[in-house]
Amino acid sequence: MIWIIFMMGVCNFFLHRSVMEGRGPVFAEVAQALHRFAGGYGGYVVEFLFLVGALWFAKSGQSIILFFYGGYTALNIGTYMMLKHMNRR
Repeated sequence: MIWIIFMMGVCNFFLHRSVMEGRGPVFAEVAQALHRFAGGYGGYVVEFLFLVGALWFAKSGQSIILFFYGGYTALNIGTYMMLKHMNRR
């Protein structure tokens, strides 16, 4: 269970970086808004805290965290895909 959470965390960090370094006006606007929050690293701090919390719950045997963190990962994937689609227009 811990490895699944860890791999979802890697996916979340990848998606966050893809948004921050994406090309196009939509990605630039989102990256600029996130850059105002703690100099651009605030989003990474939040992602890290979510990952550490999810790993902590997984280590303590709370399997429900797979659904919550999986839902968060699915939202990140959906948001990235939506931004990517908006960028094409």
